[in-house]
Amino acid sequence: MRPPTGLVTHMSKVEEIETAIEQLDVREQVRLLRDLPARLKISPEDVAALRNAESAFAFWENSEDAVYDDL
Repeated sequence: MRPPTGLVTHMSKVEEIETAIEQLDVREQVRLLRDLPARLKISPEDVAALRNAESAFAFWENSEDAVYDDL
């Protein structure tokens, strides 16, 4: 749906970034995913801590709780 004539719509910076990421091929997306923590100034130690913490939530991956997955 097009905006009414004379009305200018602006995407937020985040929306612009999301759109740009969606247009990347898979190889470029993987590279971005690898490089993103450094670009966001997240330390390697923090990235490692986040990866280690993921396993703590593994018990939520079950069919009984699947109803909550999209909340």
